[in-house]
Amino acid sequence: MNFTYIPSLCYIPIMRIKKTSPRFSLRDEPFGFTLYDKNRLRHEFILKDEWEVIKKERAIAEPDVHYLPAKRTDFRDDIIYSPIRVYWELTLGCNLHCRHCFNDSGKRRPYELSTEETIQGLHKLKEANVLDIRFTGGELTRRPDWYEILKEAKNLGFSVSCNTNGVYADPSVFEKFARLDLEQVTLSIDGNKEAHERNRGVGTFHRTIDSLRRMHEQGVKLRINTLITKSSLGDLEFMIELASQYATEINFFITRFVGRGIHLTTEAVSFEEFFEMSQKAQEVRSRYPNVSILHFEQATIQNSSRSGLYDKFGLRFGPPDGTTRFNITSDGGLWAGGYIPYVDPDYRIGNIKHDDLFEIWQRSPKLEKFRDSSRRLELYCSHCPEYAKRCPGPNFELELLRQRKPEIQNPYCFFGNEPSLLTKIEENDNKS
Repeated sequence: MNFTYIPSLCYIPIMRIKKTSPRFSLRDEPFGFTLYDKNRLRHEFILKDEWEVIKKERAIAEPDVHYLPAKRTDFRDDIIYSPIRVYWELTLGCNLHCRHCFNDSGKRRPYELSTEETIQGLHKLKEANVLDIRFTGGELTRRPDWYEILKEAKNLGFSVSCNTNGVYADPSVFEKFARLDLEQVTLSIDGNKEAHERNRGVGTFHRTIDSLRRMHEQGVKLRINTLITKSSLGDLEFMIELASQYATEINFFITRFVGRGIHLTTEAVSFEEFFEMSQKAQEVRSRYPNVSILHFEQATIQNSSRSGLYDKFGLRFGPPDGTTRFNITSDGGLWAGGYIPYVDPDYRIGNIKHDDLFEIWQRSPKLEKFRDSSRRLELYCSHCPEYAKRCPGPNFELELLRQRKPEIQNPYCFFGNEPSLLTKIEENDNKS
């Protein structure tokens, strides 16, 4: 069975939403344009001669489109102009100690960017025509200047969203999120009370649910992230029902065995369990038309350039890391993917304090090496009979980790008890 994600266009009206900026961004690309919808946090690629037709068919008015012309002419034609989304880890400081935390959050990282350095970095992203920023942590609200930083990002015209654990000591947090009018605030809820607190700590479930309710009451646009483990596997419909009351979207995603989660492979669901859970999510979708339900790694797939899908744009295929998305760690480090700093630090590409993001994106040899490795893995997996059927596709960071730690298996892959797929690719190269 193939899964095709059709995003819901119908969202629950929570409160009157302030109209602060155009809904769409239209960015110049070598093939035409990227059209970005801030309401849905989705992008699509458009050929030059398609835009006028699409604008007319969808009744998109000129005032609702913010046009971003290319500021540079020295760009490649096989990749997009710059990242669509940048994930920015504001801090490693955190008030929780989650068992599955991939970046081992708790204490702030030495030499985290100052307020001034962070805001200068935002302006660099604006100069590079980045469309979307998602702020992460740690817990971003542990930074005293978090509100100031997010407000500046909004003022610069980015689509701004964030991830948060929903456990706060300061009650003014709710009003601040409401005033920011972010495109999305994502709260982490890992199943029912038992499953959630098994990962995040005693007393966290009701506090997070209360935060979800209070933000909803203040008109904050919400999403829920749910980690799939053996503990939460049976909570799929419970979580979707919860999301239907407060959020517009829910994303079910798999464990990465990185950071504190490296020793928790026994809690991961099996290949068959993951597929069966995805089938069930597909079946219940029709009962919740007002909630966008992401499962079977759809959040990753919809941001990938898969072989065959984007051929008409002349783009090289590949997964989202380094293809449509990019990452910044709290010390300013530049990375192709969010898990990569905690798997292989040698993949560090630069630092936002002193490097030009456009130059890095277009010309970095290290980034191109990363892209090439991830593309080759995608191509290798595309020949598997399970690809895009019972398997959503490869997990580059997990296969990279397994190269360095061969004792770790990949439960989400039909061949996950064998050597890393990246090792197999290298062995095939040596044979030829």
